[in-house]
Amino acid sequence: MTRETRKLTHDDLWTFKDLGHIAISPDGKRVAFTVLRKDKEKDEVLSDIMLLQIDEQGQALGEPRQLTRGGKNNSFPAWAPDSQRLLFISDRQDEKRQIWLLDVNGGEACQLTDLQRGVNEIAWSPDGKWIAFTSVALPTDDDDVLTGRKKLDEAAKKQQEKDERFGLRTITSIWYRLDGRGMLDKRSHLFVMPAPRGDDIHPDPASIRRLTSGNYDHSTIKWSPDSREVGLICNRNENRDRTWVNDLWTVEVETGEARRISNSTLQIATYTWSPNGEHIALLASQDMSIEGSSLDRLWLVARRGGEMRILPEGLDYDVAPTMGIQFGRLPYAPQWSADGKRIYVSVAEHGRANLHVVDVEQGTHTQLTEGERIIEYLALLPGERHLLFAQSEPLHPWEFHVLSLENGTPGEERRLTHLYDRQLAEYSWSEPERIVYKGSNGDQIDSWLIRPIGAKEGLRYPLFVHIHGGPQSAFGVGLNPFLQYCAAQGFAIFYCNPHGSTTCGEAFMRQVEGDWGGWDYQDIMLGVDECIARGVADPERLVVSGYSYGGYMTMFILGQTNRFRAAVPMAGVSNLASFVGTSDIGFWQTFQAKGYPWDKERASYYSERSPLTHADKVTTPTLVYHPESDLRCPIEQSEQFYMALKMMGKVPVEFVRVPAHWHIGAEKPGLMLQRWEKMLDWFRKYVEIRPAEYK
Repeated sequence: MTRETRKLTHDDLWTFKDLGHIAISPDGKRVAFTVLRKDKEKDEVLSDIMLLQIDEQGQALGEPRQLTRGGKNNSFPAWAPDSQRLLFISDRQDEKRQIWLLDVNGGEACQLTDLQRGVNEIAWSPDGKWIAFTSVALPTDDDDVLTGRKKLDEAAKKQQEKDERFGLRTITSIWYRLDGRGMLDKRSHLFVMPAPRGDDIHPDPASIRRLTSGNYDHSTIKWSPDSREVGLICNRNENRDRTWVNDLWTVEVETGEARRISNSTLQIATYTWSPNGEHIALLASQDMSIEGSSLDRLWLVARRGGEMRILPEGLDYDVAPTMGIQFGRLPYAPQWSADGKRIYVSVAEHGRANLHVVDVEQGTHTQLTEGERIIEYLALLPGERHLLFAQSEPLHPWEFHVLSLENGTPGEERRLTHLYDRQLAEYSWSEPERIVYKGSNGDQIDSWLIRPIGAKEGLRYPLFVHIHGGPQSAFGVGLNPFLQYCAAQGFAIFYCNPHGSTTCGEAFMRQVEGDWGGWDYQDIMLGVDECIARGVADPERLVVSGYSYGGYMTMFILGQTNRFRAAVPMAGVSNLASFVGTSDIGFWQTFQAKGYPWDKERASYYSERSPLTHADKVTTPTLVYHPESDLRCPIEQSEQFYMALKMMGKVPVEFVRVPAHWHIGAEKPGLMLQRWEKMLDWFRKYVEIRPAEYK
């Protein structure tokens, strides 16, 4: 008997859980992973850690079980070398995130730290002796207070809070603030402490040592296999306030001596130590100031420094899943074989991300999986007989799978978890249809079309044109519940990867630089024509929206064509020149525009490609939506566009300002979910949804 399904509602969007940080135990028998859920009643995101057990044949031993409870957030699991104990970060005691220890075989978790400003990352050394972690600090902070060796009395606490809140700030750098974080006065630094042993599980705060200082952040901490050094990513370059270049550094635990490994020409995302500790695989792109945006490639560098080498040779795709967020975002790093001869990676190609294995000596690669999927997290199980990975598919969120291996050759693939099966079975879904069409310059454009739930053959429907951010990002084939919700409301949805997108090669990605609103705009409009030609889209019921760069493109489209009946630009950019001076990454726009607004040869570009310049041509009813705390695309960008349209008085226009919301997050999840309802309400106001057209 077929089970009856129903359409997604806005309330259902609250019920979808995300996966977060994932950690496999050293013995390969346990996988700890974070599950994030939205609590509608509290309007909060809560997280807990789950445990999946795996046998030697790569089979799951039952369903995952919940390890943590209590507190708003329990996250970032990190295993002890014995694979029996687990560190994690939690705010269960107070608002500050501290390190906690849990025996996975049973018992209560115990708190290990009481850091003044909390903890960001943690890592247990392979020899079991040390725990490394990062915590933020002001230049004026006392280390004794930071580590908990000394406590401030109430009067001192109030004075410190007053100084931090109301103290004057003198700015001397270009990159002095960051979206979602605010002012870059506090910096993330590396600390170490002895690991708990036996019954002595409460470390003395006096044993905590700070190993880094300075006006720069340290992140992505990973121990060397011999436990002598901690690797970390840091930008200590002289021009660090106007570049994303960073380096891999190592810090000697005993002495605190720091040593730079890479050569200050790369934007490093993550890295992995080789099993013998002699080499490091870097996932990095080239300094954008050299030639522009570049692919995320696999680089090999020796621990003692020296020439860096790209692996594999001749691959024109990112060696990382560079699609924008479809359904959560998982940790990813290249994985070495035990003998150091192979590195396993996920390669992004035309909206997909599949597994490949790289031969380190030969510099060649072999594809291990194929199909419509996105693979992010991956880890080798003992003996290299199985490769564990997490993947999302067009109609299924993240699940854990294993691929059997024989000397690096792929065999049987199995799914280990069923985290979403019961929930997915409740709803009606619309399978995204991949469409490849000829875009501007004759290049292949990857796109997808989602038909409305209940659509009938031979009828045309309102088409929602959805534009991704970036522009150096991409849509992928993973499940997007929000677009499925739009399909449940009667809209067909079209989305594509125009020029400038990732997953289509480096030249394709760079072609948007110095050409915002050029080939990218043409690609999108040609895709709309394709949907009309296929008999799906009603040319009289077209609507458009996008976020960030997608918001820019939505605004730009409105000044170029009157084809759309309604538009909702979100967190967009309307004035490229003022964006340079107001965004937290304004210097990045000068690379995108290939010059500064005050350069005579680029002044006309900044003007012609700014949506504000064409505001007098807008005929489409427009709802402008923007987070008030946005530092990436500051709200003044939407203010300018709204005020221009409002003062001209030619079209209906409204402005939604969202408090407590920055560019990539919000204090309350409800604030982020509201955007979809606001958008659809605006669309429905200007295009008709005809119930008789649906089954």
